[in-house]
Amino acid sequence: MRTIFEKLRALFGCTSGNTTLLVAISLPMLLGGAGFGVDLAQWYMWKRELQYAVDQAAVAGAWAQTSSATQSTYVTRATQEFNANLSVDSGSTTTPVVQLANYAAGTNNSVVVHATMSRALPFSSMLYGSQPSIYAYAQASFSAGATFTSCLIATDPDDSGAITIGGSSILTAHCGLAALSNSTTSIIVNGDPTVDVGWILSAGGIDPWLKTHTNNTIIENASGLVDPFSALSPPNPTESQVARTYTCASTPASTVATVATTTTTTYSYWKGANSGSAVSYNYTPAKAATTSTTTLNNQSVPNGTTAGTTATVSGTATFTQIGGSGNAKIYEKASPSTTKTYSNVVVTPGVTSGTVQPGTYTNMKISCNTTFQTGVYILNGGGLQIDGQYQVNGSSVMFVLKNGAYIDINGGTNVNLTAIQASDLIARGVSTANANLLAGMLVFEDRASTGSSKFKINGNASTILNGTIYMPVSQMNFSGTAGVTSQCLMIAANRINITGNANMSTFCPAGVVEDSTVLTLASSVKLVV
Repeated sequence: MRTIFEKLRALFGCTSGNTTLLVAISLPMLLGGAGFGVDLAQWYMWKRELQYAVDQAAVAGAWAQTSSATQSTYVTRATQEFNANLSVDSGSTTTPVVQLANYAAGTNNSVVVHATMSRALPFSSMLYGSQPSIYAYAQASFSAGATFTSCLIATDPDDSGAITIGGSSILTAHCGLAALSNSTTSIIVNGDPTVDVGWILSAGGIDPWLKTHTNNTIIENASGLVDPFSALSPPNPTESQVARTYTCASTPASTVATVATTTTTTYSYWKGANSGSAVSYNYTPAKAATTSTTTLNNQSVPNGTTAGTTATVSGTATFTQIGGSGNAKIYEKASPSTTKTYSNVVVTPGVTSGTVQPGTYTNMKISCNTTFQTGVYILNGGGLQIDGQYQVNGSSVMFVLKNGAYIDINGGTNVNLTAIQASDLIARGVSTANANLLAGMLVFEDRASTGSSKFKINGNASTILNGTIYMPVSQMNFSGTAGVTSQCLMIAANRINITGNANMSTFCPAGVVEDSTVLTLASSVKLVV
């Protein structure tokens, strides 16, 4: 018995079978954990694939929204991209919901896509008795590309104050400002102007005043701003190479009046073999004198004529045989006398005027009413100065500036200049391709010119400038106003200084817009959720 008790005591203290017992007891948990881990990995894979599909669908729908040509197809494009990115989830996914949504204070400026997938797995279905539901959501914002034009362009690449707006100037024409300068102060404001131009673009920085005092769209540090005329060269037609001098010529005064003309005819009688040898004869019955009067208005009369003046002129007498024969022929002599009496006399003084032909000029100071004939005018040094109370007209003209030439337009003048047309350039030997590019150019400064600081427009209500003024070397000083009637006025200069009482409310006639592009922004799409 002692031996048996010792064996039992030893067996009771033995622990070598505990592990087997614990494994047996925890085996259901180990199997369940392994099965749940496999299903969880499957769910995670489904979720990743579903999320990727809705992400790509949202991006595809957003890109469709950036173009007017594809905006209506954004749901179709999003759905196609969603289906194309399904592999494992294919056939188990609900049709995606695709719709527009607001993002970052915008309105319908993003595309939202969400979808659900569900499929039974052996272990989880046995454990839960239902199929899991996997959900994915994505949102992509979009911004359509934009094209900007401008009526005022400063082409200098790096100067501070490439565009300077000062004084109490007023710019309310919604056609944009653009400065190609990359300076941190490329556009400067001095004073308290009124600026409502729609958009202000710069390759550099823009004065903070414009950001806080206007509602214009401000785009700073813009990449891709361009000079729309950088590839053009000024024309040089043969007729424009002829050296000419500007002169004015006077015209004489003219006088008009109301002229009353009275003609009186008296009759006498003569007897003889012929009228030349006839002698006076007392004939009965003698014909009484006759009188007739006519009055005409606005008749040209000699200069110096005054009201009340009369002038009598005797006419040529005529002989008419009325009887007799041989040496006794009887003649009737009719003797007319005309008297003119003047009234309502109006004198038009003579004027001094100039009619200018295309050619090359060294200097043109307008000193009389002047008409520029159609064509290209080359200013080789000096300038075109327009001031005084003169009328200056020119239809389909272009001024090419060389060797520091400039144009100076002062207030008080009546100016109406319209840029040259393609047909008139072609007629002067310019190729059709170049003529179409140069059409609408009113002033073109040669890039080889030394430039000038004298270029100024200080116009008034009677200053009409139709066309583009392009000065890639010189500064434009704008301190007045100008009107347009048939074409847009664009000013593209190396620098633009707007000062004083400059006032521009429009750069284009009604129904016309400037179409020279200075900046094109690419469309953008961003996955935000």
